[in-house]
Amino acid sequence: MFDIHSHIIYHIDDGARDIEESVELIRSDTRQGVTDIIATPHYYVQYPTDPKRINEKLLDIKQAVSKEGIEVNLYTGNEVLYFDSMTERLKSGEILTLCGSKYTLIEFYPLESYTTIMKCIRNVRQAGYRPVIAHAERFKGLQDNGLSEVISQGAYIQLSTEPLTRRGLGAMLDRETVFVRNALKKRQGHFLGTDMHRTDTRPPKVEGALNWIQKNLDPEYAEKVLSGNARRIVEDVEIN
Repeated sequence: MFDIHSHIIYHIDDGARDIEESVELIRSDTRQGVTDIIATPHYYVQYPTDPKRINEKLLDIKQAVSKEGIEVNLYTGNEVLYFDSMTERLKSGEILTLCGSKYTLIEFYPLESYTTIMKCIRNVRQAGYRPVIAHAERFKGLQDNGLSEVISQGAYIQLSTEPLTRRGLGAMLDRETVFVRNALKKRQGHFLGTDMHRTDTRPPKVEGALNWIQKNLDPEYAEKVLSGNARRIVEDVEIN
């Protein structure tokens, strides 16, 4: 699997607390079947992250991971909390796109209006970028209105693996789990991400998600959502 959403870079945001934790998060992810990870530290307009610092720390992490014999491909990006002048900072390079491509990972406040989400998609597309909505299952505007319209306007959808690991009656009644399952069954998900932060509180949960996908999705679409579409990010081309 290609994990396009993670907080593995230490001392940047609320993710890994040190380089040892960065390595352990990556080790856990790869043991569950992940081969590629994009590091996407938060970018808030009030608390911008420094691209140079992100790249330097990722280089340190790559060296540490290599010493541990962990085979994984690591890339940089940001998870941006949407704000009106976001596209200006994308163009200036202050915000890191995914793998240096035109794809950019965007989140919203949980109760953000559907109107604002649609406005964001239009603005980002008009600026020449490809918006990827992070953990789409969390936003009330999308829970209430669905994904068809945002996709038709040019958005790509990242869904979280963790809801797919939930089981039993609780999962059947859980709004996020139902959202992710339905989106995948409708082929409306483009990418998967763990959104892992820390080993003790928000570790990567992948294995159960892979089992659900294998049982419920056809192989062709499963390959796309697991890794094929994400390869298009690295290649910086649109997804068919």
